[in-house]
Amino acid sequence: METETFETEFIEEEKPLWKKIFILCLGLFLLFLLLGYFLLPLDTFASLIDSETLENGLVEQDVSVQFENGSYEVLLDKYNNYLSEEFKVCLFGKYDGIYHVQSVYDVVMYEQAFDHVVSEACPEETLIALHSHPYRKCLASAQDLKTLEKAQEVNPNTLIGVMCEPERFSFYR
Repeated sequence: METETFETEFIEEEKPLWKKIFILCLGLFLLFLLLGYFLLPLDTFASLIDSETLENGLVEQDVSVQFENGSYEVLLDKYNNYLSEEFKVCLFGKYDGIYHVQSVYDVVMYEQAFDHVVSEACPEETLIALHSHPYRKCLASAQDLKTLEKAQEVNPNTLIGVMCEPERFSFYR
């Protein structure tokens, strides 16, 4: 039986210039996504999109919240005193299409950590139940939204607020 040997010659074809450019761009894009994931996690990016900053005492999001009577200064002092753990407060005031925050009420906090707080519930007349989250993590958790749902059974105009920077907030209704 005769064996045949086949020799194959591989000829490497030169790829067209547009393919090289496409592969380079695709590689850079994937590198950008990978670096973005580690340097700016998606939840931080989403949080920055979903939250708003305070300007002249006003936060304008889906709702408008106006801080009055030194209430923001009280809140900022509280935020600065609890940088390593979350806190919760109840904001009182009036609602006329705009939430006018006029005072801050401290609730009893039973447990505080960097990423959660357990406290007493806010009174029924609370305008906004606000708590802090870690830096630039302003998205409400599932528990936050459940708490909002319960509070709105008593007061339909109540909001939940999250403070994640000295001047950055998210409000949910």
